[in-house]
Amino acid sequence: MSFPSTRLSEQKFAGLARGLRIPCAFTLGLVLCSCASVDAMRRVEVDFEHVSEIAQDLADESYKEPEPLPAFLSELDYDEYRKIRYNVNEYLWKDEGLPFTLGFFHPGFLHTDRVKVHEFTPTHEQHVRYLSAFFDFEDPAMKEAMPSSLDYAGLRLSYAGADRSDYREVASFLGASYFRGTGLDTRYGTSARGIAVNSGLGIPEEFPRFKEVWLGKPLVDSSSVVMYALLDGPSVTGAYEFVIRPGESTVMDVKARLYFRDSVESLGIAPLTSMFWRGENRSGEQRDYRPEVHDSDGLIVAESDEDPLWRVVDIGDRTRLSYFSVDGLSGFGLMQRDRDFESYQDLEAEYHKRPSVWIEPKGDWGKGFVKLIELPTKTEFEDNVVAFWEPAVLPEKGSVLDFEYKLSWTPKSAPSQYPRSVALSTRTGADPSYPGTDVFVVDFSGSQETGVPELLSVVEGAAQLVDEHVLWNPYSKSWRVVLRLKPEGDAGVTEIRSQLMFPNGENSEVWAYQWTR
Repeated sequence: MSFPSTRLSEQKFAGLARGLRIPCAFTLGLVLCSCASVDAMRRVEVDFEHVSEIAQDLADESYKEPEPLPAFLSELDYDEYRKIRYNVNEYLWKDEGLPFTLGFFHPGFLHTDRVKVHEFTPTHEQHVRYLSAFFDFEDPAMKEAMPSSLDYAGLRLSYAGADRSDYREVASFLGASYFRGTGLDTRYGTSARGIAVNSGLGIPEEFPRFKEVWLGKPLVDSSSVVMYALLDGPSVTGAYEFVIRPGESTVMDVKARLYFRDSVESLGIAPLTSMFWRGENRSGEQRDYRPEVHDSDGLIVAESDEDPLWRVVDIGDRTRLSYFSVDGLSGFGLMQRDRDFESYQDLEAEYHKRPSVWIEPKGDWGKGFVKLIELPTKTEFEDNVVAFWEPAVLPEKGSVLDFEYKLSWTPKSAPSQYPRSVALSTRTGADPSYPGTDVFVVDFSGSQETGVPELLSVVEGAAQLVDEHVLWNPYSKSWRVVLRLKPEGDAGVTEIRSQLMFPNGENSEVWAYQWTR
């Protein structure tokens, strides 16, 4: 794994607002459904190849912008949009006692993209069209004004397991190609996307969207649900397959095939979008009772036959783009490692329950880069951290690209089969006893019984390492690494890495930090 480089760029990212649950129920069979929202079934076999053929045909056509949302919906403000509420009595599949239920988001406010939703069985499919009756409107005139051709802004899946007593949300798809998931006892946080085009380059970013989706109707004993999605954008179309399996971690097996209408400057595969405002390493200037505010506090990059790297997330007053060269990617992810409520003190947002998101490639993705984009922010309401995989050779116009991966939304702080010694916390600051230097204090998990580990540190950039040492922290039962750096010049970027090597032959993960002044 090569040392990360840094470039400056400017980029805006669309935020995801919380949505509503809205559904309907109908029966499986070769007869028409009694629910007025569902068109007549047509006999067709829906699978990945079927959607791929649609995507390929779409790529041969010029891109067409979607029809704009009616102005009275797109001009709604946040409070007005909240006056459109879902009807709690309408959940697709719930009345049939199935383990999954399907709900919908109403278009309006920020949610101007719409998606055509289908339900399918092994032999048939049907369009689940928009019905205003699925929603409760505080303004009856607005309900009357709704056109029947709207379709939905997105969808949400819930799962109840065998007892059917308590459905919990496990996934939602809302806006462009964004989607999110939750593990057991976690809540929505980091988002994923189908693809990222031209992110972090200081040029307009494309946001291809899932314009059409097909949900496979689950059986009574189903533990997973299958969804296919059709992607459409100015430069690329694509077919996606999602096999969604709830559990302690909600796992999605993702398969994609992309058709390129045009070449692209940057292609992000399995992109993740998150939020970092404050952490142990950055307290902020705002008066706030909460010590930390973030959905993710670090990026893991794992390469075959190499010790994994933990890159602490941070923000500054300018956008940063870091990239990690990898040949033989084992996985990467934006993780919420700190699970202690005391670190956040937020009973409403519950940041200690935000899921970590881990990507495992299926097959060899070859040479490429894991890219990390960190944008400045002054609030916790903006997604400002993006990570994705980019192949070393970008696809050209007319080419086809296939890839598969497993995506886990998990309460865990690290993936399985990971080093036992990880960086538990990172703190930075000045030490009056050592004027002119900055100190970095990192606590690694471990045991005193292993003996004192050897410390290896590398510093490159606009600073000089003047002192380093490791000692046992009896209060947190961890190994504490202390690094003192002396800045060189008025400003600059410094890359820091440290790793512990224990007497028993085991190594910690590699702790990495980008220090900007």
